[in-house]
Amino acid sequence: MSEGRNKPKHNFTSYVKQVAGEHFVNHDYKPKLLSGEIEAARANNVCMYVGPYIKDGTISGERTGTLLITNFRLSFVSVEIEDEQNFKTFTFGFQLSEIGKGKYIADALVKFAFPARHNLLFLYQFKEKYYKGTDCENTKMYNNKFDWLQELQRCGAGGWRVYSKDCRVSNSSLPMHFVVPKHLSDVEYDNISKSFRNNRSSIWVWGHKNASLVRLAELNPDITNTTVENILLEHVRRCDPQKRQPRLLELYKILPSIQDVNLSYIKLRDLCTPDNDQQFMVQDSRFYSMLEKSYWLLYVSLCLKHSDLAAKVLRDGQTVVLQEINGRDMCGVISSLVQLLLDKSFRTIYGFQNLIQKEWIILGHPFSDRLGHVAAVKSTERSPLFLLFLDCVWQLLQQFPTSFEFSETFLTTLWDSLFLPIFDTFQFNSETERNHAMHAEHIVLRPVWDWAKQFDDKDLALFMNPLYRQEEILGKSGRSIITSEPQHSTLFTSGRRIFNSNGHPNSQDGETVSLQFLQPQYCLRDIELWQQCYFRWIPHLQIKHGGIAQSELLNRILVHNIRKLSRMVKSEHSNEQYQSENFGEPIDALEQILSSMAVQTRDPETTEPCLCISSFFPFTSILPSPQIECSELLITSNEINFSHDSMYETASLND
Repeated sequence: MSEGRNKPKHNFTSYVKQVAGEHFVNHDYKPKLLSGEIEAARANNVCMYVGPYIKDGTISGERTGTLLITNFRLSFVSVEIEDEQNFKTFTFGFQLSEIGKGKYIADALVKFAFPARHNLLFLYQFKEKYYKGTDCENTKMYNNKFDWLQELQRCGAGGWRVYSKDCRVSNSSLPMHFVVPKHLSDVEYDNISKSFRNNRSSIWVWGHKNASLVRLAELNPDITNTTVENILLEHVRRCDPQKRQPRLLELYKILPSIQDVNLSYIKLRDLCTPDNDQQFMVQDSRFYSMLEKSYWLLYVSLCLKHSDLAAKVLRDGQTVVLQEINGRDMCGVISSLVQLLLDKSFRTIYGFQNLIQKEWIILGHPFSDRLGHVAAVKSTERSPLFLLFLDCVWQLLQQFPTSFEFSETFLTTLWDSLFLPIFDTFQFNSETERNHAMHAEHIVLRPVWDWAKQFDDKDLALFMNPLYRQEEILGKSGRSIITSEPQHSTLFTSGRRIFNSNGHPNSQDGETVSLQFLQPQYCLRDIELWQQCYFRWIPHLQIKHGGIAQSELLNRILVHNIRKLSRMVKSEHSNEQYQSENFGEPIDALEQILSSMAVQTRDPETTEPCLCISSFFPFTSILPSPQIECSELLITSNEINFSHDSMYETASLND
């Protein structure tokens, strides 16, 4: 009787299946590692739970396998083969593993996911040789004098010149080459620059007719007299042939600080990454009020508003000077958006990459500090300003869907690439740091723009906007020429070159590409939430047979069919047999890739075949049938894989 009264009560319910390890991965499993990748920790017999794994007191979505931590990635290997869903939140259980393995894995994950020093990034260990691809050749790096000279010539900026340093200056965030007022000597410019933060006085980035777009930092804190700043603005005025007074936009007074942006992002991130079902349901009832209180959409609205203001001033022929505290943060956001609004060449994929190289990489946006690549960085220095910029670009893409060659998938992938420590593009604070790492640490530089090193053709096809059209070309007569054919892909060009050495579209003989101004709607009511980028963390929001991804797939198929029918009509009109090689230019390779995306599946509730993919990036196909059948206008492909693993598979880097 006493034993019954004193017996402890077991009020903990375990949802882990206590089964033997007959289905577990062999303990001797050897993963395929990249060059320089080492295994830091391993735990066998680990249970992984995907998404909401407890429903009505029973467990679901459980897999068992081996959990590996390397100096590059976390990998979970299971012998169970199921259709992988694109959930981004995983829960691991170590009840069946050896004692202490959970802490062992956690310690290794902290060490390599949050390195204490920059040289602990995998970038410093990955020594595989790099061979530049064609994508990089079409992207201007702006790390040499020639690229800046070409940009000056393209914009017709006669009052400016390229300033080249004799040698690199330690701890300088400035590149070796940039553009300064033409009438100032190197010594005069250096003397003036000493009065400004980070030695950043007037730096030219773009021009339209006689107007120029200039970036500028604040005066040093110990300088209270603004005479030096007024003298510098006078030098900027002298660069204008009409000697008009420049318009000074003090961004630190009209836009949020980097701390404000970071706090807003944290609130948005917490809202879009609920820890469990209960938190999701609680947040869902007041989602829009919480979104409003994050101020993220407000900051997007403000950036678009002031970019539009600066663009209108430039269109009127007046120079605009963008000034902020250090000239490396909000200057990049506003300057990039202004150029997107005014210069259509930056709305192509290669042009957009040129823009990022010029405004963000070469001019020294501190990516490592702002993104927290190193754990020791102060929280006050962290701020995802580049995500804010990409969000603004996404808003433009929604408002002008035919004006951009790239898709929102390209923008989402670009954001994800900032955290891939294989490519150096977004891993450093400046060109000076990158050059030091290359010579002192012997890292291998790999630009992220060489997308073929990450993705195969079917993945790269998702980067293209199927609605993009090259609408106007302005000839010598000043007449607008409207093109009737959809713009060909710049990533998948077969047998012809449509980009010149500047990375900008080739114009027809005697013609120049016209500027096509965009006037965005920036009121808060016109700003939307970037669902593909932010909602992919919430499994409950997946739409199995619909959503934006499904609409985009159907748009791609429709465009493909329209282009094919158009060629057929031309063929019949010319009384020639329909053969693509007879038209003077081969069929764009992108067309074949897009057509292979149309995986025909069957809805379990109907007997009719339907084209369907999930709404989750990067769009996993739903319920694939064993035998894939494609319509007669589409090209058959049995190797289609939309899983997240294939999008970020890096094994090809070892080829």
